[in-house]
Amino acid sequence: MSSIDRRNFLKLTASAAALLGWPLGSKYLGAAKRELLDPTRDPLVPVVRDTAAHTGSTINGGIVQGMIDEAVRRLTGISNTGEAYLSLFPGLTLDSVIGIKVNCINSALSSHPAVSQALAAGLQKMTLNGTPFPANNIIIWDRTTYELTAAGYTLNTGATGVRCFASNSSGVGYSTIYLNCNGSQQHPSRILTDYCDYLISLGVLKNHSFAGATFSMKNHYGSIQYPGNLHGGYCAQYVPAVNQQIRDVLPVVEALFMVDGIFGIYNGGPGGSPNFTYDGVILGQDRVAVDAVCRDILQSYGCPTLGISTHIDLAAGAPYYLGTANLAQIQRVDVMNPSAAVTNLEVTHAGSDALLSWPTPEYTGQFKVLRADNPAMTGATQLAVVSGNAYTDPGVVNAAVKYFYRVVKTW
Repeated sequence: MSSIDRRNFLKLTASAAALLGWPLGSKYLGAAKRELLDPTRDPLVPVVRDTAAHTGSTINGGIVQGMIDEAVRRLTGISNTGEAYLSLFPGLTLDSVIGIKVNCINSALSSHPAVSQALAAGLQKMTLNGTPFPANNIIIWDRTTYELTAAGYTLNTGATGVRCFASNSSGVGYSTIYLNCNGSQQHPSRILTDYCDYLISLGVLKNHSFAGATFSMKNHYGSIQYPGNLHGGYCAQYVPAVNQQIRDVLPVVEALFMVDGIFGIYNGGPGGSPNFTYDGVILGQDRVAVDAVCRDILQSYGCPTLGISTHIDLAAGAPYYLGTANLAQIQRVDVMNPSAAVTNLEVTHAGSDALLSWPTPEYTGQFKVLRADNPAMTGATQLAVVSGNAYTDPGVVNAAVKYFYRVVKTW
């Protein structure tokens, strides 16, 4: 279905729901987008950490790229990285536009440019009919150009490269559509309504003095015009209401919810500097489950404000039905150091064949198998790129030359 058709369909669905008296947030309204969640299984939330993700305050974009790719492979169960990403965007075409909503309100701890660029690079691994997904069809965005640039982003509204601009950029602004956010009438950004077919939320890992915590769901406060009106009552009803309205009223498909957890704030947020290092990315397709796991992470650091983070629990129930908050029903998958080199390569013989095997529980991607005639691997030949943790090099054991092997993660 084309993006225009989908938009019209969802608008008609919303109109029909209103005429039929279906309550907002009911199981009917927005059903066309909730097929991304499988109601027959507990939600999966990969948590991928790597101690090489940063050096001092500098983030290693290549390592983070591998972390995000690993998380997406774990989430989807698909070892081919491009196909894993593609599975998250049903109906994607080369004309589709994917938005990455970042959180830059605190320049000292924003969604880091290196992380969002790594995510954008992952999206470009998708191919459709042999053509990579266009970089210019990816938009990194937030509320204001000031917040983006203060966080280190470079604005780009041109026809090449990943675009980056804000709701207050020239010609953008806010939609005339009204969202009823727990009684507060809000206009969504036109980036949501007019620019993007799909959306990825890229939040941050920090506590919040008014809401208890801010991860993925509260990131949508930067998607509407007057978020300052939505802070009463610890934001308990407002956060789920904003998310429910965006899910059910707007045509954009929210494909992925991710939290940049390289650094975090467990006390003193939402402003201020990071006060702990986590070296992680957390993601899933269930926004409530992602936030529940992030809350559990802050709990492990002794965060004192989580008692008022009730918006996460309320989002799981009526009238919102946004996902699962019960940790016992969430499949959390912890992965540590996917960038670690393959050091436990074992080579055995079966007749004249060399049998290679290497356990790597921290990594599910593909491997390059290299062979050389010297232990320094000078002039090594690439034999294959394989999925899985084994390879057979046939007919080499009785050769006159002794061979040496190395297995390298492809990222």
